[in-house]
Amino acid sequence: MKRRQLLAGLGALGALGLWAARPADQGAPHAPYFAQLQGLLRQQGGGVPQLVIDLDRLDANADLLSSRLGSMKLRLVSKSLASTGLLDYLSKRLGTRRFMVFHQPQANQLAEAFPDSDLLLGKPLPVAAALAFYQQLAANAPFDPDRQVTWLVDSPERLVQYRDMALALQRPLSIALEIDIGLRRGGHRSPERLAASLALVEHSPEVLKLRGLMGYDAHVAHAPFWVGDAFDQANARYREFLEQATHARKAWPETPLLNGAGSLTCMRHLTGPSPLNEIAVGSVLLKPSDFDAESLDAYQAACWIAAPVLKAGGGTLPYLEDTQRLVSAWNPNREQAFYLYGGDWQAIPASPAGLAYDPLYDRSANQERLIGSAANGLQPDDWVFLRPQVSEGLLARFGSMSLLRRGRLVGRWKPLPTA
Repeated sequence: MKRRQLLAGLGALGALGLWAARPADQGAPHAPYFAQLQGLLRQQGGGVPQLVIDLDRLDANADLLSSRLGSMKLRLVSKSLASTGLLDYLSKRLGTRRFMVFHQPQANQLAEAFPDSDLLLGKPLPVAAALAFYQQLAANAPFDPDRQVTWLVDSPERLVQYRDMALALQRPLSIALEIDIGLRRGGHRSPERLAASLALVEHSPEVLKLRGLMGYDAHVAHAPFWVGDAFDQANARYREFLEQATHARKAWPETPLLNGAGSLTCMRHLTGPSPLNEIAVGSVLLKPSDFDAESLDAYQAACWIAAPVLKAGGGTLPYLEDTQRLVSAWNPNREQAFYLYGGDWQAIPASPAGLAYDPLYDRSANQERLIGSAANGLQPDDWVFLRPQVSEGLLARFGSMSLLRRGRLVGRWKPLPTA
């Protein structure tokens, strides 16, 4: 009998221990920042999903970057800041009219919107797309492509295509040569390969004007521990290409463009030795969650997706209705389900606390399902806020961006069209 009682007691203790180990309730109402924003959107949001940019945080991020630049030139990455309003605002605050562009239609749009700009292609376009840029540029446009656009070329073979286009157009092309400093995404793979392109430039001085080099080091932020200091290795490789380029005295400019970096590595280029004289930066100014890196801790999230709640109710799953009471008792964070207006964004639920995507339910661009506890207090017509993971490709998914300044909605910007 005593043995039975002992076993029963142990079983009860085990059950209690297991119950004590169940997930804690993560739910809570909106923090004051988001509660205030929800109040604004109830009055002025129009009831549709939208992107909200916090101008105060954007200013702080821009000012922080500006304070670190020193003599380094800055080029704003248009694919991560894809709005003429946003680019104009930041370019004025940061004192630059240099933009990196990745899409031919957007190159034409920026040339029209910023006739005083300096455009650098961020990837090598097919020569047909480059030709379309010239064909779509107004004949009387104040933007002068011979001086203000630099085409990125990744190989001697593509350089021949661009040279032939320049001869056909009877106009000079400004060229930057893409170098592979470890990303393994194309570009000149070796200094010897670069030498072949440099020779082509030297033999076509009437149509090819070399501006400099571009080497992207995005891989550095994700390097495995066994490779050592990937940043130093990438810089060393950049310098090898640079040394090769300086031998082409007829082609190499007196003041070359040496572009590189990106949001995840920009601070290392600004705080230590670097072969660059220009960095390309975009995402960190909005700071989506994929850019939560130690080197960027001082920057603030400045962009949110806001979506109305269409429906709120029990977190029941199809065909498992009878299990819902047990499931929610075990995990209170599955107690409720909330269906949003829109969805399938590359974003993380941010407020109210405790919301999550349901791993047992498909994502939806129509009515995204989130789960959480009743502690968040969400009801239909409330708003949920999500933090984007990236800004690239995000802005074009919304018709406009709402601008938040000192607790008030003060205007809107439109995104750059994708075509």
